[in-house]
Amino acid sequence: MRYLLDELHAYEEDFSNALAPKSQEAGASFAGEAALIRPASMEAVSMAHAALTADVAALHKEVMNMKTSQNALAQDMCQKLDDVTNLVKEVLAPGLMTLASPQDTNSELILLTPH
Repeated sequence: MRYLLDELHAYEEDFSNALAPKSQEAGASFAGEAALIRPASMEAVSMAHAALTADVAALHKEVMNMKTSQNALAQDMCQKLDDVTNLVKEVLAPGLMTLASPQDTNSELILLTPH
């Protein structure tokens, strides 16, 4: 018990917080709870608003960057698919491959050569 009283006395009476003093309301309650429940000042509200606005702007920028990179990736994929399609058409141009008609019991690929 004595240890706890010594710690409380040291907390309230020492000079360790000389560079960041406690507010006047902190002495009105045990361990300064009164300072925590007082209404916010306009300065505190303005600082919170500025921080929140900056965070939202950063998130918006990040989302826009993600959209831009996804669009670029999608365009790149479409271009590569077009390239592959064109390559397949060039390779198969001498002979066209088609599936046999559904009436045929044999469903293999038939290679048709142009006349």
